[in-house]
Amino acid sequence: MKNKGTLYEQTFFAEALARNLHVFPPIGDYLPVDCLIMNDAGRVFKVQIKGTENKTQDPQRTGLGRYMVTTATGASKKQSIDPAKVDVLAAYVQKVKAWYIIPILAIDSALRISLYPHNPKSKAKHERFLEDWDYFKR
Repeated sequence: MKNKGTLYEQTFFAEALARNLHVFPPIGDYLPVDCLIMNDAGRVFKVQIKGTENKTQDPQRTGLGRYMVTTATGASKKQSIDPAKVDVLAAYVQKVKAWYIIPILAIDSALRISLYPHNPKSKAKHERFLEDWDYFKR
């Protein structure tokens, strides 16, 4: 699982750099953020990177399924991400190569969120953040 997290982080770094954002990853993995992003205006964002690979299907519902991303932190006792320490959740759906750039306050202390990048008609809560890379330019 650790290698998946590293893959998601490196994928995010490459995508951010390709979008002319400045990436500052910390040394070590003990901090509450995976990197700092700075835009050309000098504004800095503290970013936590998470990802998922497989879609889950709810056996009691028909439909296209969903991708679940764990937004919690902590190895043994899961806690919601602290908005005083993190500004943005970058959530990657590996199967469809889609990024969600979600302001941390939009997570509402959830420990998991559902994403639907494969469903263009979805009106789910976080769909408005799909590929919202311009958030870093504001």
